[in-house]
Amino acid sequence: NYNTYGNERNFVTSSGTTTKVSGGDYGWLVDRTGEVNDLIAAIKNGQTITKQPKYTQTAVSHDVNDIGNTYVEINMTKQHMWFYKNGSLIIEGDVVTGDVSKKYSTPTGVYILKYKEKNATLKGEGYSVPVNCFMPFNGGIGIHGASWRKVFGGNIYLTNGSHGCINASENLAITIFNNIDANTPVICYK
Repeated sequence: NYNTYGNERNFVTSSGTTTKVSGGDYGWLVDRTGEVNDLIAAIKNGQTITKQPKYTQTAVSHDVNDIGNTYVEINMTKQHMWFYKNGSLIIEGDVVTGDVSKKYSTPTGVYILKYKEKNATLKGEGYSVPVNCFMPFNGGIGIHGASWRKVFGGNIYLTNGSHGCINASENLAITIFNNIDANTPVICYK
């Protein structure tokens, strides 16, 4: 009842529709071992207790989808990204996600922003690219500026997309970077 880690969530998108998003590493995760130890101790001591569970991972809230009102939303079909902070839209813009033709599609799910780093160098097989900022949320997949791209959005991702990252304009990426904190939810859906 208390675990929401990776659960399917009904998410109300910026366009006003509700979509189901599942997967990712976001959500509440009960520390089962800690809870068992606490329960055994309470039983041995003859205690009747009411307590909050111990968690190995927490989310922003216990609301219906536990995402709260500060998050990044990425619609991979529309190739568009929004960033909300405290319920207010800070910035939005077109992006380029993972290259579908090369099987680098950006995975759907609700993730946790791991950290943020200025002036990073992204490295992979056959590339080493400096970026103004990097905000990883799924392994090596993250949001970053893509100064080498002059156009974003549309169908670029179908044949000339990224290796899975969210390529954004320099302004879009740095504005999010300057306003976001680690552990912020990142919602990716089609």
